[in-house]
Amino acid sequence: MLRSNMKHSFKILIVIFMLILNGSALADDAMRYFQQKAAAIKLPEADAAIKNKDYAKAFNIYKTLAEQGDVVAQYQLGYLYQHGLGTNKDDELAAAWFTKASEQSFPPAQYALATLYFYGISVQQSVDAAFDLYKLAANNNDALSQYMLGYMYSTGYGTTRDINAAVDWYTKAAAQNVPEAQYNLGLMYYTGDGVEKEYGKALNWFNAAAKNGSAKAELMLGEMYSAGQAVTADKGQAAYWYNQAAEKGLAAAQYNLAMMYYNGQGVAPNISMAIALINKAADQNYPRAQYFLGYLNFNGIGVQKNQQAAIEWYTKAAQQGLADAQFAMGYLYRNGAGGLQKDDRQALNWYVMAAKQGLPGAQYMTGLLYQNGEGTPADPKMAAYWYEKAAEQGMPNAQLLLGKMYGEGAGIPADPKMAYVWLNLASTSSDSQVRDSALRLRDQLTKSMTPNQIKAAEQLSQSFYNKYAK
Repeated sequence: MLRSNMKHSFKILIVIFMLILNGSALADDAMRYFQQKAAAIKLPEADAAIKNKDYAKAFNIYKTLAEQGDVVAQYQLGYLYQHGLGTNKDDELAAAWFTKASEQSFPPAQYALATLYFYGISVQQSVDAAFDLYKLAANNNDALSQYMLGYMYSTGYGTTRDINAAVDWYTKAAAQNVPEAQYNLGLMYYTGDGVEKEYGKALNWFNAAAKNGSAKAELMLGEMYSAGQAVTADKGQAAYWYNQAAEKGLAAAQYNLAMMYYNGQGVAPNISMAIALINKAADQNYPRAQYFLGYLNFNGIGVQKNQQAAIEWYTKAAQQGLADAQFAMGYLYRNGAGGLQKDDRQALNWYVMAAKQGLPGAQYMTGLLYQNGEGTPADPKMAAYWYEKAAEQGMPNAQLLLGKMYGEGAGIPADPKMAYVWLNLASTSSDSQVRDSALRLRDQLTKSMTPNQIKAAEQLSQSFYNKYAK
């Protein structure tokens, strides 16, 4: 009897325990239900506060809901902490709330957290973690994460470079109208970066990006219409697209449009408009605009002549690495022009900078200064080196002097055949002084050459003409 009563009591305890458990589960369900109902009411109120820029109110609502586990509120609270809206800016708290929302598989939060890691704004994780989060969100069709995956695969930043994967993710993001993805795809096809160069595909993607407001895509459409790439060349259309991008403040477009106004291409010539646009681009530190503004000031074209201002603009462009501006500075210092004191060492420094970037005029001048010992001890070997660089880019003056050095064995071993070849090439120059000098030196050289040597030199000359004539 006692055992029977104990069994009965035990059953009652089990039932009570189950009721407690079920009651607890029901209570949790009820709590979640009312929290969701509250969130459904409060989230629109917070969103309205955001629109009205009442960030403090939005912050308080989001914080309450976020602490209750609402994923949207957690994400929005992270955003407010990230940008210091309605609260003090705090990237680590932003990351913490993005993490909570990410753990609930909320793609926008995964993207936001990944971006903090990508740019090193949050010190908690690395670019590898950013890549993993972008991939999670991208697989959940988050367009911006798809774009970032495309970028990381295309550059090899945070992962192994994989152009096929880059194109795949860019294409997915582009299909969701992410203009950056559309532009990057266009640029890849335009330059042939990892894919076959196809101007038609580039044009299509640039058009798509331009429709979504991409100024860089509008600039590229201007380039393609100007050059007639995949479209009939149309300077008017080029000017239209440059103008669209210029109005968005893109310095390169402002410069290109300015040059069209300056030259009267696609638009009526308008020097005032050209200068206004050039100034806008130069004020944005665009080096080509700074260089051209220096040119206008130096020569007094459309503005009052001001050589001091010209030198300031030339210097700004040159310090940014623009080869043409570096060449201009070399010229000014070598000739003591524009109010600058003649300084051959400074001239050589600027010429070398431009020469290393492949500017043939600067390569020739660098060779000349080394040959003459201007700004440096004379060095025929270095002179020959730079003359050859310029000669191979079709510069007749350099071809003439290089031929002469081969003939004399100055700076390089004497080689009558190579001397003949370079002099023969220089003799095709449109510059009568260079042409006449080259012919005279070549004819003198042939007097010491055998017929077979001359024949071999003639044959090599044709090859050089095809490669290096300009």
